[in-house]
Amino acid sequence: MTDLIFHHDGQRLPQAAPGIIPVLMYGAGPPGRRTASIGGPVRTAVSRLGTRVPERAHDLLTVAMAVTAADTFGDRETAEGQQEAADGWTRNLRLRIPLENPTPWQPVRPLLEEALRFLSGDLWTLEFLPDGPLRPPPQRRGARTKLHGHDGVCLFSGGLDSAVGALDLLAAGRRPVLVSHSYRGDAEKQEWIWDRLPAKVSRFAANAHPVSDLGHLNDVQMRTRSFNFLAYGALVAATLAQRGVAREPVDLIVPENGLIALNPPLTARRIGALSTRTTHPHFLELVQRLFDELGLPVRITNPYAKKTKGEMLRGCADQATLARIARETVSCGKWKRTGKQCGKCVPCLIRRASFHAAGMRDPTPYEPTNRDLVAVLPREEAADDLMALVLAAGRLPTTDVARWVGRTGPLPTDMAERQALLDVAQRGMAEVEDYLTSLGLIP
Repeated sequence: MTDLIFHHDGQRLPQAAPGIIPVLMYGAGPPGRRTASIGGPVRTAVSRLGTRVPERAHDLLTVAMAVTAADTFGDRETAEGQQEAADGWTRNLRLRIPLENPTPWQPVRPLLEEALRFLSGDLWTLEFLPDGPLRPPPQRRGARTKLHGHDGVCLFSGGLDSAVGALDLLAAGRRPVLVSHSYRGDAEKQEWIWDRLPAKVSRFAANAHPVSDLGHLNDVQMRTRSFNFLAYGALVAATLAQRGVAREPVDLIVPENGLIALNPPLTARRIGALSTRTTHPHFLELVQRLFDELGLPVRITNPYAKKTKGEMLRGCADQATLARIARETVSCGKWKRTGKQCGKCVPCLIRRASFHAAGMRDPTPYEPTNRDLVAVLPREEAADDLMALVLAAGRLPTTDVARWVGRTGPLPTDMAERQALLDVAQRGMAEVEDYLTSLGLIP
């Protein structure tokens, strides 16, 4: 078991020991050898809201910071982090998290542990302790995040789906606060797109900034970053509700196409390490239950859960702006390595297929060596994702869709809702099949 103990300014961190990671919450950097820190820039972002944020929403943020720290610093390569029946992937993580008010968190602990288990595939044990970090004082001067005149929150990653989500909301007369993870590289793309939206809306952007001196590499995948993302959004949404500038409950919009949200496995081996559940409907349902039981006036909505990526592009209400900004949106999870979208990973391939399905020219400047997918396929070291999609799309006509989609998580018990999700997965893969067929990769 990996044990993470969280402290904040004014408290003394415990001595590092095997299997124990001391973490400074909302710290600028590790305060000593074999320690870690997280969330330094986040307090500044919260203070810029210019108002005292709700207690439970801030404690949610603290919990999310702790989860991100554990997911980042917990080493999958050592036996300390793995369960006894070591599978090389599952970690056993124990978090001791001080909160401003831990009382309302005790009853929801099993629900939160269940949600995190589903999200990351790890075993989580959470302890909520008193004397946690207090809410930062509101910034009264300088650059602040304007909340007045806004009626909801929309997650804004800098990706193609989030751009369509923002454009559709603005075209419908909505005024969402855009909420972003501003990691290095992502922040520049987000700023560029935000500046070119047809209406000026506020943006809450923060970087969790996990830093350690632990002697092993951090897990750059951070499976639980979507929980952190939702916590950012919930903090802003709950603050909107508290100030009376939006009706309760406040919408927290998660713009993600249905195929990526469900993320059914392309091959049998992609159930674990290669299958993410960041916006899976079951995970969002668990988090909504958590918000409800905590009394947070926040309603999670994915308006594209039953649409493919191609349908999102084709149906975007502001085609003119979409055409101007699509080039700079990022779908690739590997683009930071070279500054270019690779063009051959699963998200890039679904992106390419969506432009084809929408009948739109794809303006994305993919990595030059991967622009011709026919030439990629023979390169065994580069073609893993492409081959997986070729095989999965080729099997589509004979696939038991319900069994296939159900392998990534529970589906709704309502039969109409269930069928709608199965249909969007099938249509999304059909877009991929049509695209690959057009290239001659599927006979």
